Amino acid sequence: MNENEEVKIEELPFEKALLQLEEVVDSLENGDLSLDQAIENYRLGMQLAKVCREKLTAAEQKVEKVLTNEKSTEFEPLDVEDV
Repeated sequence: MNENEEVKIEELPFEKALLQLEEVVDSLENGDLSLDQAIENYRLGMQLAKVCREKLTAAEQKVEKVLTNEKSTEFEPLDVEDV
């Protein structure tokens, strides 16, 4: 895999990266690969895992930022009529 393909992996949406990672894991668990193929798939899997981890971390940071902003915002109680 060349540098251009690595950039493409980093640009994958989380869901596609996770799906590809699952496919790589399945191929490794199947055991029908040559040693060279297994090593290449392992390397690809590690790249995909890194991309997934980075995207999850970024999402967690966004959620924490939203929660922090909500905590600092004062809400007024809603005026709800009895039904």
